[in-house]
Amino acid sequence: MSRTDFLREVSDWLSTLPVDFFTKSVPPSGIDSFEIKNSNGKSLYIFPKSIYDFPEERNSNLSEFHQNASTVILWDDVWYSKREIVKSRVKALLGISERIPARLTQARRLDRPATQRFLEENHLQTSILSKYKYGLYLPKKHFRVIADPPEAEELLVAAATFARPRVFDREGSSHRSYELVRFANLLNTTVVGGLDKLLSHFVKEHQPDDLMTYADLEWSSGRSYRKLGFEPHEDIPPQEFWVEITTMERFYPHRLPEGILGESGQEQRFVKIKNAGSRKFVKNF
Repeated sequence: MSRTDFLREVSDWLSTLPVDFFTKSVPPSGIDSFEIKNSNGKSLYIFPKSIYDFPEERNSNLSEFHQNASTVILWDDVWYSKREIVKSRVKALLGISERIPARLTQARRLDRPATQRFLEENHLQTSILSKYKYGLYLPKKHFRVIADPPEAEELLVAAATFARPRVFDREGSSHRSYELVRFANLLNTTVVGGLDKLLSHFVKEHQPDDLMTYADLEWSSGRSYRKLGFEPHEDIPPQEFWVEITTMERFYPHRLPEGILGESGQEQRFVKIKNAGSRKFVKNF
């Protein structure tokens, strides 16, 4: 799985999409990039990054490109470990995924197994425990809006999870702040208005004083959050990970296998990378 193989695989897949596709470089760095333009003229730039790059290239931050266009920083370890989810996210950004109107869905709570299974299959990041879990279900009577309906009475098409509230004193009164931890659409679909509907359902049940969340700057500048009334508060610095080069599995520094970097030769199995950081958004009520 060399850098060349990675670039070729991504390029080959992008060329199959119903879009205009270009390969280019961005001066002065000469970074290879892909430009994709859909039928509406909307452009998406994908900047591929590899764990096999030199350290200064591997850990360079490209998040500034979000200022000018929709961009994705795509790592080869993410491509190899979650390829189908990557494809789904790219198609959603291009507006060529299946579209399901949120008004056709029903919002209700999810249990832990259903939530974990859905997020593992449809979200790029690892599933983590959250206090509150909600989903949007598409009833069978509306299966006409999807191309390959299952043999079931309903289909889970989106999910959102929220953390326990942080309660603190603000100007002499109790203030409850909740965090939106995860949100995902069903693979290869976009529930139009789905996040808005889930947020509204959560707010109606819990009456928060504010909601906070984070945009992954490798995939988004957070414009969708702005449309829902969230305001940017601060940028979080790039985070460090270690990638095991044979499995392409990511580890936080504090979760590396014990003693692995102290064993002779073992550290060569791991490569240190940094992501592009994240942006904190808050919506006050």
